Amino acid sequence: MPYNQNPFTQKQERFLRALKSKLIEIRDPDKEVLDNRSFEFYVEYTKKLGAIPKIRFRPSCMIKEEIMKDVGYKPVTEIKTWKDGRNAAASAFDKYWDNLVFRLVKAAKVLATFNQMFTEENSDMSELIFLVQRCIVPEKVEHRIVNSNQIQENNSKSYIEELAELK
Repeated sequence: MPYNQNPFTQKQERFLRALKSKLIEIRDPDKEVLDNRSFEFYVEYTKKLGAIPKIRFRPSCMIKEEIMKDVGYKPVTEIKTWKDGRNAAASAFDKYWDNLVFRLVKAAKVLATFNQMFTEENSDMSELIFLVQRCIVPEKVEHRIVNSNQIQENNSKSYIEELAELK
């Protein structure tokens, strides 16, 4: 049986697709009807997961409910009012989001640790991480491992020196 390279379940894929399409819809500058819907990303510190990126919608429960309906979410318990249904969908959205983002943060920490351990003195990215990146997205990776300090040394003047000249 071939290795499945997709790290997501079908539900998670549907969730990510629905979220992406909703963000595109909210961001669309050429909407037929102007509304007050918006979103923002921020970092929240949780006891269980530590610091994780979160997303805040306005109006929150309504947008989360729309996304979960697109995913095919059905509440487990009987919902008595529309408000209870909306809150249940918003809670399910938060659980999906936290689960996916926690996995993302954990993977990023693993990559950062490997990069720190195997990076040579004169580079910012280790050869190991470059090869991992090449395995994941081979067509988009160029072999340019450079040290940011070397780039600044190549420039004759720093940003502050250039600003001082302008005054």
